[in-house]
Amino acid sequence: MEQKNLKTPVFANETVFSESAEQPIDVDFTLPDYCPDVTKILKCRAVSRISSKAANGRSITVDGTVTITVIYCDGEQNLCSYEYQYPFSKTFEAGIDCDSGTLLCRTKCEYINCRAVTSRKIDIHGAAGIYVKLIRRKCTEVISDVDDINVELRRGTAPATSPMGNAEKYLVIEEEIETGQGQPPIRSLIRYDACITIKENKLLAGKAMVKGELIVTLLYCPYEGSVQTVRSSIPFTQLLEIEGVTEQCECNAQAEIAYIDIKPRISAAGDAKSLQLNAKLLICCESYCNNDVDVILDAYSRKYEADITKNEVCFNKIYKNITETFNCKKNLEFPDGALSSVADMWSEVKTDSVKIDDGNLIVNGTVIADIVAFDNNGEPSFYEKPVEFEYRCNLGKTSDSMHCEPQIEAVSVNYTITGSGNMELRIDLLINAAVYECSNLPLITDVSIDEKRQIAKKDRGAMTIYFAQTGENVWDIARRYCASVEEIKQINDITDEKLDINKMILVPMN
Repeated sequence: MEQKNLKTPVFANETVFSESAEQPIDVDFTLPDYCPDVTKILKCRAVSRISSKAANGRSITVDGTVTITVIYCDGEQNLCSYEYQYPFSKTFEAGIDCDSGTLLCRTKCEYINCRAVTSRKIDIHGAAGIYVKLIRRKCTEVISDVDDINVELRRGTAPATSPMGNAEKYLVIEEEIETGQGQPPIRSLIRYDACITIKENKLLAGKAMVKGELIVTLLYCPYEGSVQTVRSSIPFTQLLEIEGVTEQCECNAQAEIAYIDIKPRISAAGDAKSLQLNAKLLICCESYCNNDVDVILDAYSRKYEADITKNEVCFNKIYKNITETFNCKKNLEFPDGALSSVADMWSEVKTDSVKIDDGNLIVNGTVIADIVAFDNNGEPSFYEKPVEFEYRCNLGKTSDSMHCEPQIEAVSVNYTITGSGNMELRIDLLINAAVYECSNLPLITDVSIDEKRQIAKKDRGAMTIYFAQTGENVWDIARRYCASVEEIKQINDITDEKLDINKMILVPMN
């Protein structure tokens, strides 16, 4: 009789290419005429962003820009700055066809150093890391049934999670940011920062809706008086097309800044009381749908030798989505007389370790607080202060198959000068984390019966006696003797899959 195998497709994501590269940053430039001379460099900042990515045949090209901001003092101890855009392009030779799949790219500045060669010329050296990953949706056909009267099948259900796709879409934001009421006009822009917070992600029929905010903080010098700070929050909503998703599916949304530029806006009166923001955001959404599949967990033939092929399939699913604000604080000490007032402050978050232990997600990291302060003599200085933190979130369970790559942004930095040389620093961190759980299941992908190789049974009698122990599985006993599971249950009046007592049972050997 011709054996027929019925198969069912199951889907899982597979990383087919992953690589990183270092992009050197080596440049020197001369300050334009409108910038004052440099007497002391306070801080050189570098932010690396990816503006575009493309897969072409067997290669991947990543383009981006490193925004370098040099904050310095002029001859009169005024705060000044200059922004320089350093473009880069990196090509990765993947060795495989890259035209299909989801391309994930990220970048960060690893280090940056600068020095003033002259009062007008600045030399920059550093490096940015570029990380790329190509993911494809892999289909595996597993056995769901075998049409052969001699084959015993152990049926079950695989808690499959089908990846529906990684959707991406660019969002352009053009916004006018007003200075606060009573704030003086802008003479020069010193620094600006921006971060994205995801407030909500929701799946609809065939779509994902992502809501968030672009939070902008900037510092400027007026024509008279002290430096001024402006903060603005710009809400956004973006719809992404994801074929096949429903409200019952789950998703993880992330966003990054691909490009941002902020310039003072000159009014008809000739002054600048607002700023023009132009930004491009990349909104990403990864979706999964629970789709349990009827599968065959094990099989054997009662009459002939059988070859069983199994493949391990990883079903990745979102176990928990976390969006939470976490506060960390620290008392900082400065040299006596060095902290009369604070001109500017920002922070950078570094994640040191991520682990899941004792039912908790534990993230250890460091917030680097960058502080530009004036001393008692009115001279500015720069300080870099580390603030260590530990974030914990109760997951309810611990599993070696769980993994997480959290996104952590410092959304606000506040301080109180508590005395000469002392400051209480308070930083609000926004934790966006999707905890994934991977279920590795060995599923049968092929059953082949060789009717030329009949099983040689040791016991030629109609029945054999077997002394079963508590907890033994009827399937395992039947498989050992190439017998029928249902006949063993009927003859011995067994209803459960496992035996709850020690028991002598009869095994039919026909």
